[in-house]
Amino acid sequence: MSPSPRRLRVLGAGVVGLLLVAAAVTVSLTRAEPPVAGAAESGVVLDVISDVQGDLPDLEHALAGLHEAGPADALVVVGDLVQTGAVEEYEAFRDVLDGGPTPDRTLFAIGNHEYMTGEPAEVLTDRFLEYTGMPAPYSRTDVGDVPVIVLGSLTAPDDEVLARLGPEQLDWFDRELDRAAAGPGPVLVFAHHPLPDTVSNTGVARGNDRRAQYPPEEQDRLLQILGEHPDAVLFTGHTHRDLRYDDWAVRREVPGGHPDGFTAVNTGAVQTPWFFTPDGEEVPGSPEEFNQGLRVRVAGDSVDIEAHDFRTGEIVNRLEVDAG
Repeated sequence: MSPSPRRLRVLGAGVVGLLLVAAAVTVSLTRAEPPVAGAAESGVVLDVISDVQGDLPDLEHALAGLHEAGPADALVVVGDLVQTGAVEEYEAFRDVLDGGPTPDRTLFAIGNHEYMTGEPAEVLTDRFLEYTGMPAPYSRTDVGDVPVIVLGSLTAPDDEVLARLGPEQLDWFDRELDRAAAGPGPVLVFAHHPLPDTVSNTGVARGNDRRAQYPPEEQDRLLQILGEHPDAVLFTGHTHRDLRYDDWAVRREVPGGHPDGFTAVNTGAVQTPWFFTPDGEEVPGSPEEFNQGLRVRVAGDSVDIEAHDFRTGEIVNRLEVDAG
């Protein structure tokens, strides 16, 4: 008997849309209006931000906005904590983060901006670990009963790609995701760099920076691993795209994988939006008008994801994933 299609529930003001994903390789989820108040208080809650890049006033604003939304079990910062990886940048970042308000637990993924001082990659990786307290660039942590896997580049960007994970990390991820998925409920995966044909601005190579996110063989391996796990939800940053876009979250099917595919979600950005002009030029928007992140609640098989705009105080999109 073939499995039933995985459900992605898009919630709007007074309207619930049920999307059954069947055949498309990538399915965009319709933008939702802010939900009616009264979300369940049970479950494990993670706050998610990315791409701070030295914008410390907006980091303070984001942390305050998430705190106002209620208590969380953990904060996840999905890469580009700092602008270049310099010591003084980490010191300033930690001053704001430690000043709170934040949950008792914070997890971090490494991004490309952590590798931009020109120092050896090993030095910059060790500095990231020192200032974040993470055990390695990739690791698994359980927040409550929810498995959380963090992936990260081991090298600085080069002329061809922005991130390299290496075969050891990919083998580890394959084993660890199998192990985590053997338990009940969803598995949350966090990586700074997105995969192709997933969230906003990953469909075609265009814009100012044409480099690939990962080497082709690593990209294909990541898709193959995730494509076998419909209970996996991948959260990625880097694109600085508005969470109001229709393709802020998608169901990505992989040839040869599970027919339901996996869910991919954009984490927005704390600093500076990027967008395309009508003539195809990629340009930055105003950092003063942009500051976004997520609140993720896991209760049983359900993953409820709210996209928050900290500038306006609105929930601009919301998605419910049934990982059962």
